[in-house]
Amino acid sequence: MAHVVESHFTTPYADLRRLLDSAERQLPTLAAASLADYLLLLDQIEATLAQLPTAADDADPLLRTEQVRWADLQEKISLRSQQIVQLANRSGGFAALRRRSPASHAFWWQLDRQVADQRRRSLRRWLRWLAAAAALALAVTWSYRTWLAPDPATLALLDTLNTIERQVDAQEWLAARSTAATALTDHSTDVETLLWAAVLAEQAGDSAAALRYQQQARAQLGDREPQFYLLLGNKRLRAGNLDGAAEAAEQALRRQPQEPQVYFLLGNLAEARGDLNAALDAFDQAARLAETDNPQLTVISKMRYGFLLQQLQMQLPATPAAEPAPTAAPATR
Repeated sequence: MAHVVESHFTTPYADLRRLLDSAERQLPTLAAASLADYLLLLDQIEATLAQLPTAADDADPLLRTEQVRWADLQEKISLRSQQIVQLANRSGGFAALRRRSPASHAFWWQLDRQVADQRRRSLRRWLRWLAAAAALALAVTWSYRTWLAPDPATLALLDTLNTIERQVDAQEWLAARSTAATALTDHSTDVETLLWAAVLAEQAGDSAAALRYQQQARAQLGDREPQFYLLLGNKRLRAGNLDGAAEAAEQALRRQPQEPQVYFLLGNLAEARGDLNAALDAFDQAARLAETDNPQLTVISKMRYGFLLQQLQMQLPATPAAEPAPTAAPATR
């Protein structure tokens, strides 16, 4: 009676394929408890690759295929470096992991340093943008004071508007409304003051006064309706009236859909509501639309985009560990 003997012979190529299969399968569901074993698995893949003959690399399509998979896996690990570092921090961090495997110097054991370096580069980039924005602001201020110095009455009005904004930020509604009303006795046609008076009347529930001030402001702006709604939306947002700000922003967007400042307002509004993805989209649109005519807004929008992107990445939840796959029973013949 003949017996069939099942072969368990393996080759380095088969071992490499098996290890890569395991590493690719585990990466999307990597957990803190299995991170150390996963890093050791990557070491094992590297060691197996080193055992294969290198002279035939160019002629061996099987080896080239596995090398491509290995390069792709390393790229995915780099892209997930921040999440992997967060997993490691739950059990002492990468420094503790390296102490347990001191012989390994591969990049996957240094992901915390890679993330720290990325953050330093990102910070330097945003600081450069901030410096550019500050320099631009200083240049604008210098030009303004040199060639467009306002008269004392205008300076007094600017000071009054700053006072209203401080009172609004402190939610001193009665004081802010009184300041706006006093300012209107001398500057009854100033659009900024009229709109602040309208927004503060809305806060007080005085819809008739709010409508009256809005109509007066619109009369001063003439056919510049998008500007009216943009100013109104920004002031409502600063006063905490998010629904009113959204309504004004939609009106401005309907009338001027390519205005970058409208998208900047929408970004601020989305951020105030906690919708970081919508805020990122709006700031990105504002930066792109402002590139030609408003470089300062482009810089500021990119800065806001970068800060929000880092905030969103820090809020990413950890991926839960996958259930172990059941071991298939060996086939019988």
